[in-house]
Amino acid sequence: MIKDKHIIEIFKTTDQIEKAVYLDNNSTLTVWNIAWGYDIGDEFAHETTNISPEIKNSEIDYFYTNEIQKIEDRTNGKTLYDREKNGL
Repeated sequence: MIKDKHIIEIFKTTDQIEKAVYLDNNSTLTVWNIAWGYDIGDEFAHETTNISPEIKNSEIDYFYTNEIQKIEDRTNGKTLYDREKNGL
């Protein structure tokens, strides 16, 4: 059963908008877009950032949606997702 559709929707509706993504490992990623997918039986998507289309001078990162603590829109500081408030 897929449990992260609402998170994928956030990334889809904010495609090409700069976001800060805070992960469980205390890293903060700059994300403009994602390419995502599920392996057989996965409940959470794996995501690769900033490659579809490629964003020049941006890091390409890889993570799973269940590792996300928070997503913020960097253009206005608005919190788009907060695991403590929204859950998974």
